[in-house]
Amino acid sequence: MEEWISDHFDNWALVWFCLLFWGSIFGAVLLYLFEASLFVSFSGYALGFFLGLLAKNKGWSWIS
Repeated sequence: MEEWISDHFDNWALVWFCLLFWGSIFGAVLLYLFEASLFVSFSGYALGFFLGLLAKNKGWSWIS
C-alpha cells in the first residue's frame, strides 16, 4: 500500500500541485471578476486540474 501511494505521488504530484495552487489562484481571480457562486469556485479548480493534466501529458517538470 505504501508503495502505491509513493508511486501515485511521484506520477501525479504536478497535477495535485496545479489543482491546489493554480486552482486557488484561478478561483480567486474568477471570484474577483464575477459574483461568488459554486460554479465560479469550481471552474477555478477545474482550470487548475486541466493545467495539471496538460503539464503531466507534455512532460513539464517543476523546474525546466
